[in-house]
Amino acid sequence: MATKKDDYLSFMRLIFGLYILKLLQKGPAHGNKLAEEIKRGTQNAYTPNTNALYPLLRIMEEKGYIVGQWDSPVTRGKRVYHITGIGIARIPALEEMLAERLIQLEGKIAILRSELLGC
Repeated sequence: MATKKDDYLSFMRLIFGLYILKLLQKGPAHGNKLAEEIKRGTQNAYTPNTNALYPLLRIMEEKGYIVGQWDSPVTRGKRVYHITGIGIARIPALEEMLAERLIQLEGKIAILRSELLGC
């Protein structure tokens, strides 16, 4: 049975996964740059935790949505990620999933606003 924690993690992976794919459509980037762009783009509302970001990047690589290459294979300094055709094709489905989740949240917010604030 899914827990609230699992639901939250799933939601955050959806948000960050979609964000990563959209950023990589603009060009390759390493993990820290992706985190910085998400933080900037969300006006500091979301700052990806590296303990969550890098495992998500590995999952996205395993699924074939992105590929990563070391900027220097010898020193393994930064891993630079590129979006794949599979990743580009996945974006519309993720957008739809996010839209559905946001509609659900907006409905819950509307209930709370009405019940607790009377507006």
